[in-house]
Formats: sequence, C-alpha cells, structure tokens
Amino acid sequence: MPKVKVHRLEKYPIHHELTVRVSDLNYGAHLAYDRVLSLAHQVRVELFSEWNVTEIDLGDQKTGLVVGDVAVNYLGEGFLNDRLRIETAALEVGAIAFRFNHRFVNIKTGGEIALADIGFVGFDYGRRMPGRLPAAFVDRVKTIVG
Repeated sequence: MPKVKVHRLEKYPIHHELTVRVSDLNYGAHLAYDRVLSLAHQVRVELFSEWNVTEIDLGDQKTGLVVGDVAVNYLGEGFLNDRLRIETAALEVGAIAFRFNHRFVNIKTGGEIALADIGFVGFDYGRRMPGRLPAAFVDRVKTIVG
C-alpha cells in the first residue's frame, strides 16, 4: 500500500510543550493516533490565543477555519507522562488556505514520534461557505513559514 509522506522541514519557527496524559493513550498504552491530531489542535488553540484570534474568528468577526485535509506519519511511540515538544511551521500560505506542519519530539530522548500536516481553508461562518482569510491573519501566518 502506498504511504502518504509528510515531509520533515528544515525549520520549525515555533514550538509548544505538552505532556502525554492518560486520556491520550490507546489500548497499547502508547499515544493514540487520534490524539496526535488533538494535540496539534491544542497547539493551534494556544498559538491563536497568543495572536488574539480564534478558529472561528480570525480577526474580522466573520472568518474562521475548517480543516481541508490531514496526513500523519508515525515515527515512534509516545507514552504516559512523556513531555513532547510540538514544533510548528506554516506552508503554502495563500489568501484562502494554508498548511501547518507539526513535528512531535520526545523532549527527554529527542526521538521523533510523528509528523503531521494539516490543511486549513478560510470559512465564512455567516454565509456557510469558504472565504478569504483576513490579510492581517495571513501576514501573521507568513511569519512562521518553515
């Protein structure tokens, strides 16, 4: 079966640290596949909070985001209480869409756990259809291009 390939970037301009919680584990006692995306979501919420925007209001009181696509490559395991460094870079930044690439690293061992690539599309929640991203938001995203 062909594998979707998420590419490791040369540079990740920002990072956040999170701890693997018991609710992040699967029956094999390691970081569950769905929780990788939840941790990426947590990082995005924290980043947007630093930027004074939210996923449903990117600064213009009408435009938010929807996820267009997701790809994750697993490179190792994460376990209960592991401290993770989740590095983030933006890619393909345009007027309507952009991508975040995340690299999950175990802080103690330096081992990579996963690479995740998430595509976002601007969404006008009032009209319930895709919309242009606010220019100020696009400018902000461009500051973290990898």
